[in-house]
Amino acid sequence: MPNKRDHLLVGVTGGIGSGKSLVCSLFEHLGRTVIEADVVAQEIADTNPDVRREITGLLGAGAYRDDGSMERKFVADRVFADHALLRALNGIVHPRVIAEIEKRVTALPQGQRRPYVLVEAALIYESGMDELLDQVIVVDADEETRVRRVMERDRVGRDAVLRRMTAQLPAAKKVARADFVIRNEENTVAVQEKVHFIDTLLSAMAPAP
Repeated sequence: MPNKRDHLLVGVTGGIGSGKSLVCSLFEHLGRTVIEADVVAQEIADTNPDVRREITGLLGAGAYRDDGSMERKFVADRVFADHALLRALNGIVHPRVIAEIEKRVTALPQGQRRPYVLVEAALIYESGMDELLDQVIVVDADEETRVRRVMERDRVGRDAVLRRMTAQLPAAKKVARADFVIRNEENTVAVQEKVHFIDTLLSAMAPAP
């Protein structure tokens, strides 16, 4: 999309367990601003009364705790077992997340916007967020590595991880649509070098001040 901003807006995505958070932390160490779409989504789900009402209508009262926060395990168990429910949930949350991200980026001081702002989001292509972005970085790793990482991180079984993977666009399709790809296997030094390289390119591509 044509960029009419004074900065670039760059997405970071990839399949579950690919290492998006690691890559974003390396960009943050370079002084770049990162907005986490999952954090924005959690805040909206917990604090927006319209969203709470719509999600409760979709999934039942068990979707929320007594304190008003979302019961995330209950929700995940329901939607990852039923793709129609997942699509409906995403239809409630995603448009609001995209609008809130735009609002937060606009509110950043210029020094935190330039030369680019990163948006970390698992479902950039699935949600249509890529239409808002100038560039997309896809973080990738082989499936077995990703499965192992998520099993260790979330203390869940293999079947649960595979169900979550099937709810996302296949990794190969994300890679095919990416502007940049970072392979994140075991060599952190190689990942750091790729992040530095992409940072140099994005800085050169950013609109002139």
